[in-house]
Amino acid sequence: MTPNLQIELRRFISSNVVSKLNKFYFENDALLIKAIDVSLGTILMGMYNKIDEITFFDEILEKVEDTRFYAEVDFEAGRILSVDDCYAIEGNSILKQIFTNKKGRISEMISNEVGIKSETAREVLNFSGLLFISYLKNNLQLLPSLKLLLEDQKRDILNSIPPGIKIILGFSCYESVEEKSQANLSKSLFTLFGHHFF
Repeated sequence: MTPNLQIELRRFISSNVVSKLNKFYFENDALLIKAIDVSLGTILMGMYNKIDEITFFDEILEKVEDTRFYAEVDFEAGRILSVDDCYAIEGNSILKQIFTNKKGRISEMISNEVGIKSETAREVLNFSGLLFISYLKNNLQLLPSLKLLLEDQKRDILNSIPPGIKIILGFSCYESVEEKSQANLSKSLFTLFGHHFF
């Protein structure tokens, strides 16, 4: 069965994880969850952009294996055993590889779009990056088909990312709204002819 990457990653974000993260950040829970969701989508599309770089995955997977964060994830149970602030440091080098010089702009955009502090956005992006790379490390069988998987899920992932971040990542807003526009057109045609089925 083909995993939906965003859904797979979201299942690690329990209310317990959010509560423990908020011991560091003091944000509204709903905004923190939204920031994590936006960050996960951003990480997935950042990885999509890097997928053809031959040595990229070897280097990044080797780095994550040595992190405290990786040791704290129970992949079988789909939960994070302990939430401390190790990701604040451990995620930096990984995100620099994914986003090169765009990391600061992306985290600032998450802060502005979601309405959380800059520091929170920066560290939630680190957290999300480590979570996805850890997930990949534990599911190495996904690597050969990862490009295809991300390509197939790209529209849904892009729909979870604010427009400004999409543009920084090199995607047009049109790529993610095309299906919505077609649905609205169909709805308008039905309304035009007096059939209110929606």
